[in-house]
Amino acid sequence: MLRIGIIGVGGLGTRHAQYVVDTGKGRPVAFADTEVAKAEAAAEEHGGNAYGDFAQMLEREQLDAVFVCTPAQVRVGPIQAIAEHKLPFFCEKPPAATMADARACIDAIEQAGIINSIGFMYRWSQVTDRMRELLDGRSIGSCMIRGVWACAFWEIPGYYFIQEKSGGPIGDQGVHLIDAARYMMQDEITAVHAFGSNTIIPKTDAFTVEDTISTNLQFRSGAIGTYLHSWSHRGWVWEIDCIGEDFRLVWDLSERNRLWGTVDGEEVSFEATDDCYITEVNGFLDAVAGGGQSMIRSSFADAARTLATTLKINESVTCGKPLEVEAP
Repeated sequence: MLRIGIIGVGGLGTRHAQYVVDTGKGRPVAFADTEVAKAEAAAEEHGGNAYGDFAQMLEREQLDAVFVCTPAQVRVGPIQAIAEHKLPFFCEKPPAATMADARACIDAIEQAGIINSIGFMYRWSQVTDRMRELLDGRSIGSCMIRGVWACAFWEIPGYYFIQEKSGGPIGDQGVHLIDAARYMMQDEITAVHAFGSNTIIPKTDAFTVEDTISTNLQFRSGAIGTYLHSWSHRGWVWEIDCIGEDFRLVWDLSERNRLWGTVDGEEVSFEATDDCYITEVNGFLDAVAGGGQSMIRSSFADAARTLATTLKINESVTCGKPLEVEAP
């Protein structure tokens, strides 16, 4: 059983502690949070020790891997400390809040040569695997991709209403589908042009984000796409639609994790049976147990490319201009 430490014991930290248990391959033995009561509650539930300081936890505990579940603005310190101890780590998305922070983490990771994984769970979905199989060998450069995420999120107050804390709808939620599009198409987004509006809630000191953002995407292969993210719909529309000369594939996450469409005139219908949240944790633990970095589907450096895209989308909303997306 791998001995796991968890830094950041909010909702995500407690969920990942349970995911580790559910895999049957590890057990959380140490928890660190600046609100030490949260760490103590998790330690009481799972066993192990609680800390108010992650550095102290890393010094005292004999760990096999660490989960970093802090806010995006608090990543550099924990990851640099983990790298100093040469421990593998899993980090929740997004990998960082800024590209400067991301580069600092990448430098520490590369210098230490440690296994690292970012929590883009859709890369681990059975639907993703099937979609990549169906797209393999096809001309991606001439296809179109459409992503939509629409929900009534304005009714659920939280930190994501503040742009500086969450990165807005794109930085907090849209980042998942942007990353999934990159991974499924095995292609890079090179330019974006985004527009934002407040269709439901006007901006205030307590709501500093746009509730609706539409983005044009340019891929390196020549493929083009659009992505619409809106909190102005009562319900869930949550999908990626990939269209080419002789195929259309729709990944629908609205109610079920399923894939449908046509390829060469043949109907496609596939529904995932896995829980990709647990699958990604299972994959990370397998990598730590001996599989190595090659088993990881979303390294920190690769995830930083998705981060670069989302930051440019937000910047384009502000300036109203098309912007190139530069590699980290």
